[in-house]
Order: sequence, then C-alpha cells, then structure tokens
Amino acid sequence: MGARPRATVTTAMSESCRTASIEHGEPIAGSAVACTAVWIVLEHRGPWGNKAVPESDLPEAVKGRLMQWQKEIAGARVQLVRRSKRTEGSLRLWLAVSDLGGARMFGWTLEDADALTAVDVPAAVEAIRAGASVPGAQESTTPLVLVCTNGRRDVCCAKWGVPVVQALEQEPGLDVWQTTHLGGHRFAATLLQLPQGLCYGRVMPEEASALAAAIRQGQVYRLDRLRGRTALHGVEQAAEVAWRAASGEAHIGALARVEHVEADDAVMVTLHGHDGRSHQVALERRELGPSAPPSCGKPPAPVAGWFQRSA
Repeated sequence: MGARPRATVTTAMSESCRTASIEHGEPIAGSAVACTAVWIVLEHRGPWGNKAVPESDLPEAVKGRLMQWQKEIAGARVQLVRRSKRTEGSLRLWLAVSDLGGARMFGWTLEDADALTAVDVPAAVEAIRAGASVPGAQESTTPLVLVCTNGRRDVCCAKWGVPVVQALEQEPGLDVWQTTHLGGHRFAATLLQLPQGLCYGRVMPEEASALAAAIRQGQVYRLDRLRGRTALHGVEQAAEVAWRAASGEAHIGALARVEHVEADDAVMVTLHGHDGRSHQVALERRELGPSAPPSCGKPPAPVAGWFQRSA
C-alpha cells in the first residue's frame, strides 16, 4: 500500500473528478463513508435533487421522519432507491444493520410513502441487534446492491453508475437498485452491498459477473475496488484491505472485531478474526502532492490517503 510522493499538480475544475482521482493515484481503501452501520433504504420514484431527501417530492411528514431517524440513530444513513425501469404500485423499505458479525436486513412493503411514518425504525434496530424478529417486516436474505446514479449530485455518478446497474441487473441472486449519493463521486461507479455494508468503487460494467459471483458466495471482491466496510473508521477500512491483501482471506465474515490507537505518527489497527487470531497493521495518512477536485466542478484539493507504514 506504499506510494511515492508526486510533484504538485493543479487540476482544472472542468476535469472529471473520477479521471483526476485515477491519474493522481488516489488510494481507494479507507474512502467509504465511516462509522455507518444502520441503513434506511426507501424506494422513491420521484425526482432526486442534489440533497436527495430534502429536495425530493416526498410528503413533508415522511421527509421529517427520515431525517429524524438519521439524526437520532447513531451511525444511521438514509438512501433513496429506484429501479432502472419505471414501476407502479407498492413501495419497498429496508432496514439493514451492518454490524461486524451481526449484519442483518429486514424489509417492508408499503402501500405508499406515507405508510413509512407508521414504522418504528429505532425499535426495529434494537430488535435486529438483539437477534429478534421485526414485527410487520420480513428478514431479507437476498443481497441488496445499491449503485449510486445521482447525476444531480455529480455527473460522474450517472455516467459511470448507470451502465453498472444495467449490467448487474442481468445477474441472478441479487436485488439491484439505483441509489442516491453514497459519498466519493470521484470513485464512481460506487456501490454498496447490504446488509454487510461493503462499499466498492471504480467498478466497471464488464466486472458485473465476477462481482455478482463474489457477493453470492459471501466473498470480498477485488481489493483494488474495495473502499471499505462502512461500520468501521476510515483507517480501519484501509487496514482490513491491507490485512486481506497480505493474508489472502476473502470470506466477508472472517473479521470479528477491529480497534485502532494512535501511536506517534502512525495509527495501529488490530483486527480480530473469528478464528481467534489477531493481526496488526500500521497505517499513516499521507498527502501525495497533487491536487484534484473532490467532486466535479469543485476546486482542487490535496490528494491524500491511508498507506501501510513500512517496517
């Protein structure tokens, strides 16, 4: 995971943020949204704005409830989703808890969006974490795959995300949806696998079959595509990628617990496997030198990432 510092480069604001990120060697490991283990996923067929929920045409009571849950439930995030082809009738709601060793997901069928206000999501989170059932919902065992296509937030998401959605829709054994902002437009196409909370980036349509096979088999896909496990801190996400690269461990459920401590100018991450063994990885945050836009149309910012510290 080491890298050699590069000379400072100024990137034009008109340049694609994805292209600039790749050209300047921005690391992908550790770039997923962090400390997020509760995913509230609502089907919404209306328009998506830059800020998906506040700028949507959902009923005000529904928007208020969604934002309340996101604020009050620790580590919660709301995603709006839709199919590639227009659908009619009832709506779907999922609640996924992506805790290490306890990832579970439940789903509801709603008559309309207003019916969401009758769902007690905080109580459902508690039930899921207690290993109990959730009244009125069914446990989902089919992997839910959300691909960011929110072009109103960043054009790269739509340009690169839509073809990946279309390719994954041809694969059996997955429930594939377009979704709103997942973070990290410059890593498009970016997608989320639930309930495990694995986030991938820079995925291409031709990878759909291999990615789908890995998901169905409970395996981690290519490590150069793995941004991280969203329940973890960014440095822990990067450490998991480094550990898997060194050990060859591909089983998603192999990791039981992770913690980190700062030591001098590095961060020591300890990963505990379900096999009882522990592994330590030393990482440091490093700027690479060049600047690139974090999102299309934004001014360039220093390119940085997590790197494994040399012994």
